[in-house]
Order: sequence, then C-alpha cells, then structure tokens
Amino acid sequence: MDLIEDFVARYRKEFDFYDQSARLVAQTLEGALQAAGIRAIVTSRAKSVGRLERKCRQREAEKKYASVQDIYDDIIDLAGVRVALYFPGERNEVDKLVKELLTLLGPPKKFQTEDAPKTFPTGGDPYEKRFSGYWATHYRVRLRDSSLTDAQKRYGEARIEIQVASVLMHAWAEVEHDLAYKPLEGHLSEEEYAILDELNGLVMAGEIALERLQRAGEARVAAGGREFANHYDLAAHLLSRTGRIVGIPLGKVCTGRCSGAIG
Repeated sequence: MDLIEDFVARYRKEFDFYDQSARLVAQTLEGALQAAGIRAIVTSRAKSVGRLERKCRQREAEKKYASVQDIYDDIIDLAGVRVALYFPGERNEVDKLVKELLTLLGPPKKFQTEDAPKTFPTGGDPYEKRFSGYWATHYRVRLRDSSLTDAQKRYGEARIEIQVASVLMHAWAEVEHDLAYKPLEGHLSEEEYAILDELNGLVMAGEIALERLQRAGEARVAAGGREFANHYDLAAHLLSRTGRIVGIPLGKVCTGRCSGAIG
C-alpha cells in the first residue's frame, strides 16, 4: 500500500466524522441566514473518496508527500459547506455571520479578477479567457465549542471549508470544473473553452442584474404602502432600517426564532 492508498483508507473510516462536521456548520449558517433574512441555498458534504484519491494523485508530483500527515495538511476541503446566495450583494452580511459564529483558521480567500483571465491549452491554439472566471469567497473554519453539546465536542476538531458565491456562479463553476479539469479525458477544444468563457460572462452580467434587482426591491419595500410577502422581506426591511439607525452589525441583530435577547 503506497502513501496515498494509506491516506485514503484512513479517510474512508473517518468519512462520517467529516460529513457530520460539515452538516453542523451548514445547520448553524442556515439558521442564522434565515433569521437575518438572507436568501441562500446551504449544502454540505464530505469529499467523496474517489474524487479525493484523484486529487491526491494529481497533486503528488508537485507536493512530494512524505507522510500521511502531509496529505491531511494539504487537502483543506475534506469537509465542505456551500452557501449559494440568491443576491450576491449580501456577501458582506454573510462574511459578518461566518466570523461571528465560527472560528476562522486564517484570512478568507477571495477569488476575483486577479486570478484570471488565464490561457488554457486546447487541441489547437491556446485559448485566452476574456472574462475573469470564478468569483467567490472561501473560508477555513472550525466549530466553536460553545455551540456544541458534550456529545458533539469532537466535531470541533474538524477543519471545514465554506464557499460563498451566487447561485449562478456556483452552477457555472461546477460545469467548468467537471469539463476543464479532467486531464485524463483530454484537453477541451477552443470552441468548448469559448462557450465556457461566454457563459462566465453571462453569469457575471446575471450577478449585476441580481444586485440591481435587490436594490430595486429594497427601495420598493422602503417606500411602504404594501404588505410584506414573507419573512425574508420583513427581516430585510427591519435589519436595513435598524442598522442605519443604531449601527448594529447585521450578524448581531436577532429576528425570527432566536434564543436570548439583544442587550
């Protein structure tokens, strides 16, 4: 058994531990987002054994692993949570909640224009991207002991990666990753890269439209004269007004089902 096989065998036994750790983080965030009136799809997963082994094999030549611990130190997304925002303009509010509820293991990593454009090899001439690619913020966190029961304390040892992006960006990133990062299936053609690039541009335009839609909705709600359609509209209105008046950060404001009171 080589080093990677040994690592994968150990991970297979620990799979449920990482899966439950990610689930607890997702539950924590989902409840806080709902209370804050932020629309999002929150999902969690432990990395699949097959994808993990392929990732380790691809990185082995560069990383030159000397021990199983080296691999654990290198692979930071064994447990993962995805926050897919309906409105990308709410990233800052999500950032406050993550920092308030969880322990950060380092500064957040932002994937923006400085990471792209890139040039990709194709079957013919290299393809140079026109659009900036993946826009998201990644966090590495641990659960706080204060949020765990005695039976859950062991999950506080797990590192969890949280990916925050718009629903549109997450969808595009999944498509691009599945198509463009499988070297065993051969390089994509110039036409395929051009289509992915075009879709990236549409996604970025869609994010701008979603931000405008959010601002237009907030202006309509602020104008008054109508009933709130749901608790998201009500929460967004109350938090916006309260934050401007008393300067309370969004993550500190409690709406909906909350324990305790604001001092």
